[in-house]
Formats: sequence, C-alpha cells, structure tokens
Amino acid sequence: MMSIRRLTAAFLILLLAACTPSEFSEPPEVSLVDLRPLDVTLFEQRLAVGLRIRNPNDAAMSIDGMRFALEVNGRPFAKGMGDQTITVPRLSEAVTEGVAVVGTADLLRQLMGAPEAKGLDYHISGTLFLSGASRRSLPFDSQGSFDLFSSSVSKTRGAMP
Repeated sequence: MMSIRRLTAAFLILLLAACTPSEFSEPPEVSLVDLRPLDVTLFEQRLAVGLRIRNPNDAAMSIDGMRFALEVNGRPFAKGMGDQTITVPRLSEAVTEGVAVVGTADLLRQLMGAPEAKGLDYHISGTLFLSGASRRSLPFDSQGSFDLFSSSVSKTRGAMP
C-alpha cells in the first residue's frame, strides 16, 4: 500500500515537472563564422568549424557539447561535433569550435561546382547539449550565405526541426 502511494507521488511530481515551461522559450541561433583545415589525408579532411551561438532568452545557456551537420550549396558537406564547455549569457552570444570531417569526394564535388558559384550558401543543423542536472538538449537549424567577392556574410534563421 505504501509503495503505491510513493509511486503515485513520484509520477505526479514527474508529470508536473514535464509541464513546467522551459527557461528557453526561443531556440538558439547558430551561425557559421570560421572553417579551417586541421588535417588533410587522401580520403578525408578534418576541419575546425567556428560557430556563433546567440541566446535570445532571458536565462544563461550552459552548453557542454554539440553535434552538427553542414550543407554547402545544397549538398551535404561535413558532419561534426565538439565537447567545449561554454556559457552563453542571457540575451548575448558566444563563439565555440567543433571539429568536422569531410570526405575527399564531397570536397571535390564542392570545388567542381565553385567556378560558377558566386557565393557560398550554407545550412547548418544539429543539437546543443546543455550541462546541469537535466542534461537537456536544444536543436538548432539555420542557414546563411557568404558572398565570395565582397566578403559579406548574411544569415537567415531557419525553423527548428
């Protein structure tokens, strides 16, 4: 009898916790700010990928990892991850870095399409892993472009997956 009461109480507490509003009412905005080669081999390249994370919420966002996929000019380009721990203050931004891997065939496909391309359109999506007891994650999805001739970058925010 006592165990049923405890089980019911635990269930109600979990149910109420699941119904509480999230401290992050808006998704983070993530944009590509840097892409540099780290290691180059015959079959793949490792790239350092710099990402700017904007926190539009009224609470600090403590991040201890991420996973992402990058498309360039409409084609899959690289997948990556990072385990840096950063805190993005409320209503602010921070830059972090991950490592992505691109296959030589994918890189060659992008280079073959480059002569007619006037810019670089990118789409980045993934997950930010939050630190703390809840161990929650936040998805992100955004796109932007880089004009190869004027060095300007524009970003458009995409829908959350």
